[in-house]
Amino acid sequence: MRWVIVVFALFAFMAVGSLAQLDTLPFLFVSKSVSDDYVVAGNSVEFTVTVYNYGQSPAMDVTVTDILVDGTTRTKRVEMLSFGESAVLKYTVIPKELGNYVVGVAEVTYALEKGKPATHRAYSNVIRESNAHFLGEKYDDESFRGVVSVVTRERYDRLHKRYVREIVAYSILCVIPALFPFFVYRAEQNQVELLIRRSKLNK
Repeated sequence: MRWVIVVFALFAFMAVGSLAQLDTLPFLFVSKSVSDDYVVAGNSVEFTVTVYNYGQSPAMDVTVTDILVDGTTRTKRVEMLSFGESAVLKYTVIPKELGNYVVGVAEVTYALEKGKPATHRAYSNVIRESNAHFLGEKYDDESFRGVVSVVTRERYDRLHKRYVREIVAYSILCVIPALFPFFVYRAEQNQVELLIRRSKLNK
């Protein structure tokens, strides 16, 4: 599932970039991700907020703000974000209670010109939103959309064993079609060699 999400994100970035080239103003795209959808209670998990400027002009006085569930904030300030540049805010939290650790969207404020008020805003995605898109509209995504699942060590280990099995299964499914032409070639080659040996024996 992870590689499908990565491909989906790459296509989204390309589409956003092509649309932004038509606009002469700053065009900020904000992406928020988490290092793991599941975390053991008492362990740390890392969040990453990345701001890309796909517009044709720089964004000034850029401030990235992320408010945690306990009310504390994480911020990063950048004086200028030019076309093609990105700014990254990273931080870790340690959820201690089992259940869902609610994660909000990050907010970015910026100005169009230096010295002007930073009244323009952009917002990040909801974390694990791409998982919901992958599973389809009929799937109930309220159980995981916008949260990190805080679980026990036993539950975490079981989940990761399942992911390993899925990766192995996907790998096998990818390898079989890739190797099929080789097996066909070897079978044909063996058939030719057998015919050559038979012709030599008949002589």
